[in-house]
Amino acid sequence: MRQLKNDTIEANQIKSEQTDFGPITVFQNQQYRWLTLAQKKDEDITIQGVMCLVHPEQVIVPVNQCMLLFLLKPVNTLNILNLGLGTAGFERIMYHLQNHTPYINIINTFSTIEINPNIASIATQLFNLPSNHNIHLQCAEQYISKCTANFNVITIDIFSGEHHQPFLTNDSFWQNINRCSEPNTQVIVNLNPQTGQELQALLVLIRQHFKCLALIEFNEYKNIVLILCQHTLMHINVDEIQNSPVFINFAPDLYKSINNIYHIE
Repeated sequence: MRQLKNDTIEANQIKSEQTDFGPITVFQNQQYRWLTLAQKKDEDITIQGVMCLVHPEQVIVPVNQCMLLFLLKPVNTLNILNLGLGTAGFERIMYHLQNHTPYINIINTFSTIEINPNIASIATQLFNLPSNHNIHLQCAEQYISKCTANFNVITIDIFSGEHHQPFLTNDSFWQNINRCSEPNTQVIVNLNPQTGQELQALLVLIRQHFKCLALIEFNEYKNIVLILCQHTLMHINVDEIQNSPVFINFAPDLYKSINNIYHIE
């Protein structure tokens, strides 16, 4: 990622668009293609998503690899809701696992919520998102408030620059997430809390809606991944990740990138 930040220069720019949500720019070098959003001049470059050109199914960043930890406990039929499209890394790996590996049996439903239509268009044009993938172009908070379907995997990866969306601190949002969940649903959330107090307040809020939490800290990333469920998550640990066939094949070094996993049950 550090090298990609160094390569985020005009000579590597392949697409730039002005959108209602600010400018979007796509860069490419010999190995990777990546996307950045608007940022202030004094801020560090924030890369929103990366795709390997030779193996586009690969999930490059350990934080994003952890969004797949629901695969540690196989589910026969998946009903997936992904809040936040980005560069479609989650969609690419899920379709690859379904079509080319034994690790996923059936994906019954698979929907992605994305507020920015330009992001959806770029994901299809430049980041190998299948054109027939089910995308709802609306705010994730609004979608969840009116959702009538139930999902057994819900992933939440919604950022504005380096900051996750403020509605993640709203009690009503988590009530609605719970309402859209099945009894064994795992909810996986990518967060970047600015302070320890902010994280603590969010954990207290979420704990009112989910009995079991797993909190993952990383060695080289400020992000935290939270996994939520009504049933135990003690199987989510470094040994299980290191020895899992799916992670051995698709994220063999993930366990080395994890600093700690905390459980609240």
